[in-house]
Amino acid sequence: MDIKLIGKSPKIREVLRLISRVAPLGVQVLISGETGTGKGLAARIIHQLSPRKDKPFVTVQCGAIPDTLIESALFGHEKGAFTGASTRSKGFFEEAHKGTLLLDEIGDSSMAFQTALLHVLQEEEFCKIGSTRPTKVDVRIVAATNKDLRKGVSLGTFRQDLFFRLNVVEIKMPPLRDRDDDCMLIAEHFLHFFNQKYKKKLTGLSKEVKKIFMQYHWPGNMRELIHVVERAVIVEQSSLITPASLPPQLLEINQEIDNQNEDSMQFHLPLFDKPLKNAKREFEKKYLEGLLRRVNGNVSMAANLSGLRRQNLYLKIQQYEIDLDQFRKKK
Repeated sequence: MDIKLIGKSPKIREVLRLISRVAPLGVQVLISGETGTGKGLAARIIHQLSPRKDKPFVTVQCGAIPDTLIESALFGHEKGAFTGASTRSKGFFEEAHKGTLLLDEIGDSSMAFQTALLHVLQEEEFCKIGSTRPTKVDVRIVAATNKDLRKGVSLGTFRQDLFFRLNVVEIKMPPLRDRDDDCMLIAEHFLHFFNQKYKKKLTGLSKEVKKIFMQYHWPGNMRELIHVVERAVIVEQSSLITPASLPPQLLEINQEIDNQNEDSMQFHLPLFDKPLKNAKREFEKKYLEGLLRRVNGNVSMAANLSGLRRQNLYLKIQQYEIDLDQFRKKK
């Protein structure tokens, strides 16, 4: 599979521009964003665009290492360093020498992990377990997190000095719901990919599926969309992906939206007791509120469904003093 970020939305184009600027420089990068937004993919692109591209790219799952194994995992050990150490072992830093080390979900790391990491970042060397001789290391660090590290610093769960070390440049990965029409581009790309993988010949997505995809909130972001497309390619029997091949949660959301649409289009008698100008304003405001509720406050999706330009829709939202936050799902 090609290592690339798919999309044409302004937010993803800005991410790609920032990646292209920082990748060749070798600075530490912090990639933040919700689960499934492509943080690991962005880290791999940074590595590929850097002078280290022909050297190792090593990933560390920060929250998965017990405190008792941190030094061995990061720095390795010498033969005979402890019971069971029958051979010399490299740690993550030695494996990534001259290359890139991705610290995945650094926000889940323990204080012991953070302390050990800070030391090697400051000194650019470490000692293996069972050795007193320092080992020099040349590694570029890219850290990824779905947590707010600034909040972690204020709560005392993340070291401030380590945060400043890691956060030389921050790249914020946007959630899929804020990426305009990128959903369709990603879906079509992986439809082609999974067609080849499973030797299928699906030609596209049905109109109903496209509508569902544009209306769905995608809490799992790009990762969830990819899994949905893969499932659909596997189970679909026709030439197009149809709603029947989608997982239950998408069909349930679609039914809720249809029910909301039916309710929102009911006219109430008091509307006819008002002057036409006032009735039109009231109806337009209710229409916009129903539309924004339908797409969870996503202005880009609302503009697409209403046929309005995004800028014009924003003006109407301001005109009717509509609070977008009331329609956005809280994390």
